[in-house]
Amino acid sequence: MQSTLTGGADAIVLTGWRQAREAYRSKDLRQAMYDEGAVIMKDCLLVLHGEAHRRRRRVENRLFRRETFAHWERHVLGDTLEAVLAPDVAAGRADLRALGYRAAISLTATIAGVDHDPANTEHTSRLEDVVRTFSAGATLAHSTRDPDEVRAEVRAQLEAFRSEMLSASLDRRRALLQRLADGEMAEDDLPRDVATLLLRHQQALEIPLEVVEREICFYLQAGAHSTADAYTHALDELFRRAESHPEDLARAADDLAFAQRCVHESLRLNPASPVAWREPLRTLSLRDGTVLPRGSRVVIDLATVNRDPEVWGSDAGVFDPHRAVPEGANAWGLSFGAGAHACIGAELDGGMEILDDGPPDDDHLHGTVAVMVTATLAAGGRPDPDDPPVQDPNTKRPHFSSYPIVFPEPQE
Repeated sequence: MQSTLTGGADAIVLTGWRQAREAYRSKDLRQAMYDEGAVIMKDCLLVLHGEAHRRRRRVENRLFRRETFAHWERHVLGDTLEAVLAPDVAAGRADLRALGYRAAISLTATIAGVDHDPANTEHTSRLEDVVRTFSAGATLAHSTRDPDEVRAEVRAQLEAFRSEMLSASLDRRRALLQRLADGEMAEDDLPRDVATLLLRHQQALEIPLEVVEREICFYLQAGAHSTADAYTHALDELFRRAESHPEDLARAADDLAFAQRCVHESLRLNPASPVAWREPLRTLSLRDGTVLPRGSRVVIDLATVNRDPEVWGSDAGVFDPHRAVPEGANAWGLSFGAGAHACIGAELDGGMEILDDGPPDDDHLHGTVAVMVTATLAAGGRPDPDDPPVQDPNTKRPHFSSYPIVFPEPQE
């Protein structure tokens, strides 16, 4: 792995499963990955630490609950996918990366609190531009571009986004909150999104409007970016496995629980960020004796940790959706983190973990990515044999910039 990903020559790199899990759970290690991306990430939930993080997380946990995830997966995602997939299926071709972004953006706009119609292709395209710029700013530490140039683009995009979409969305939610206060509407009729939640608790959290706006932008870009990335990688893994196991590709097209297993295995091998950076607030030692000096850079090398042969076996680097999950581990490894900063939307993207004692219950959540994967395969999506996928040249993270696929012609 390149030194820029692993924090430079002076970084302390953790590559073992037990080391990583202990580091994630330490209250003395603060998030340090997004310091470079402060232009869009400053004071967002992901970078807060200690009491400030606990207060914000307690409020936002009211939204990120299982029943809300169920509402989004069962009542929002289906309509979104239908609107997004239909034009590409009719055209007979698509780009997985772009398709994943369009589907994810429509859902994360709903979650973040940005008013959006997924059938409005022009509006969706504009949101894509916004999200790509914000994502470039958030992951600036791994960018191959001039940092100041990226920051300038983010500031300009934020101002445009505010005037084109964000301010109007916030004004509508303020009006709804006033109607609730006046007894003109019921609590259950409020939008289920981050914007409404933060506006309602803004005074209690003591956060200015600019922080509310950045938090909305964080959820918009992080959700869309990570979901589109997980979707593309999962299908890529399935397509490559189909060369020797075509039955798994066919099964994932109509068995949502199996598609979820495929997504979990892909998430293990392809975490949204291949590394996590931490900074010790005091000098501390891990159980294996590794010393982490105060102020040093600690890098959790997820791409290696999730392939630890002591946990996952000698074939740890092989994509195998039939793999037995080791005791004490999750099927996705540590890709959703652990401890206080574990991903707040893990069940939304990955669903509820599947137990090995039988098929999922009727109320089981399969996760956004599995639903997207199954929908794409069921529509006949397959790699374009004449146009191979391309890695993104603007980041050192292992992301695709394009992944062409084709759909079969409709039957008469």
